[in-house]
Amino acid sequence: MTYFSMGYWIIGLSLAVSITGALVGFSCIRQSTKSVTPRFRLVWQASAAISIGGIGVWLSVFVSMLGVTVPGSLVRYDVWSVALAAVVSVLGVWAALVIQGRTLNIPRLIGAGVVMGAGFGLMHYLALGAMHIQGSISLKPLLFCGAVAIAIVISLGTLWFTQPRRPLAMLAGAAVVFAAGIAGMHYTDLVGVEIDLATANSTPPGEDLFGFFVPAFALGMLSLAIPISAILIAPDRRTAIPTRAPVSHSAY
Repeated sequence: MTYFSMGYWIIGLSLAVSITGALVGFSCIRQSTKSVTPRFRLVWQASAAISIGGIGVWLSVFVSMLGVTVPGSLVRYDVWSVALAAVVSVLGVWAALVIQGRTLNIPRLIGAGVVMGAGFGLMHYLALGAMHIQGSISLKPLLFCGAVAIAIVISLGTLWFTQPRRPLAMLAGAAVVFAAGIAGMHYTDLVGVEIDLATANSTPPGEDLFGFFVPAFALGMLSLAIPISAILIAPDRRTAIPTRAPVSHSAY
């Protein structure tokens, strides 16, 4: 298996996508802790889940998969499995945010980190399972478990650094660490892929990744404009100046 058939720039693009999605998602998490109503809190949490799980993890992983080839075989992907991987990644982040709550609680944070990391691990398992070649693909259990462990550690760090009152510079640094961790999880899993070629087999089922992923990439990056705009115009509801009551004038 070749990881960088398109050149090493592909990993740079993957990291940039992951950092962008993570930073937007972290900002959404911070906004969710400021919301005074459950409805707005849910909207911010959903935006964070899509930005982190959908863009920061799923999209960045498949950007790097554009450079993955198998010498001697065609590579095709099952579109529905790829889509399911995105859903699992987003739901994993959303469930973790619900479990964590608005205030720091170590037992809840640990539970949320495990849920998020397991979601990322399952997402990657589905992503690799979506790959079809002229032959068979299997994963080394030890390296797969190692990748899940990396995902859990990254998830715990994410939930810790996105607690309220973290400065923006810290969130930006956490986004860089997050992207590096997701890349580490991804390539740890790829190293554990075992391939058994059967070139006599016909063209594998599925679609070429470029055919459906490039439009998905463009749509995913454009979708970040919505939470970014919301973050820029959102008022700080806890520090907003209250409306001044009308002054009563006594009669002379």
